[in-house]
Amino acid sequence: MLSFQQFILEQETQGQLQRLALAVSIDMPDNEYIYDSSYNTSKMFKLITKDDKNVKPSEMPVFNYSNWKVEKMIEDGYKPELICNSIDAKQRVSSKKEWHKLHENSDFTPNVAFDKDGIQDLNFPVIAKPDNKYAGQGIVVFKKPEDITDVNLEEFSVFSEKIDIKDEIRIFCWKGRVLMQVYRVPANDATKTLSKNPDDKLKFNYELSNDKITTELSEVVQEFSRVHEDLSFYSIDVAVAEDGKPYVIEMSSEPGPIFGVMGHVYREMYADYFKESIAYEANKMIDTYIKEDIDATVNSDRERFKIR
Repeated sequence: MLSFQQFILEQETQGQLQRLALAVSIDMPDNEYIYDSSYNTSKMFKLITKDDKNVKPSEMPVFNYSNWKVEKMIEDGYKPELICNSIDAKQRVSSKKEWHKLHENSDFTPNVAFDKDGIQDLNFPVIAKPDNKYAGQGIVVFKKPEDITDVNLEEFSVFSEKIDIKDEIRIFCWKGRVLMQVYRVPANDATKTLSKNPDDKLKFNYELSNDKITTELSEVVQEFSRVHEDLSFYSIDVAVAEDGKPYVIEMSSEPGPIFGVMGHVYREMYADYFKESIAYEANKMIDTYIKEDIDATVNSDRERFKIR
């Protein structure tokens, strides 16, 4: 329970903080870490959802976590330059085919093909991915060349060589700066081996790491951030192979905002748009919000969320 002094401080601080808006889809389950009152994002950002029918144009910068809502806001007169994470920039990471084409020559991506003719140049097993799906839906693994016989390969947009994975790490970034790194641990054998049914989602547990990012992972972040310099906030999913080599599997502009990452995002976005530092007391309150959201994330499901 808040003390009276904490209550007064929080009321004063919210007045200082809510100079940024966040457009969010409440239909996406992972976005509960934004809109659910158990978390503190709404104490920093002014939230805008699909239920806000008539959002009047203003000078308040908006963080885009919902392309549909932001598109409607721009149609109604909102200035595109006030949108953080533009629709176009986000689409360059949401399309698996477009994203892989952008990074086809990187040393940090698996060998890929985009059609049946190209598959013959890959080493099996091969992972086939459809476009514009999330959480591993639609993914199929072909263990040997014979497995693609009589398969409609046009259902897939990208084919990549399967990696023997030792660790998976999700790195949350803001314009090339690392905000947080989280280990993704397969929650079941079907996820670990990719033997799940195609329509099922991959299931991971998440472990927040406080370790400093390695030099090689820092190089990965810098390379991929340069290509997507028009994107402010994003995550980079890295698979570390058994030999220690990192491979970027995909990026996301709407990763599950767990472990209080939105507090870090607020700080970065505030500095970028207002060119000033957050007031001391407000900054302290953000630290409190982040810590509370880390605790709330862990307590929401202690099997799924941990501190490494």
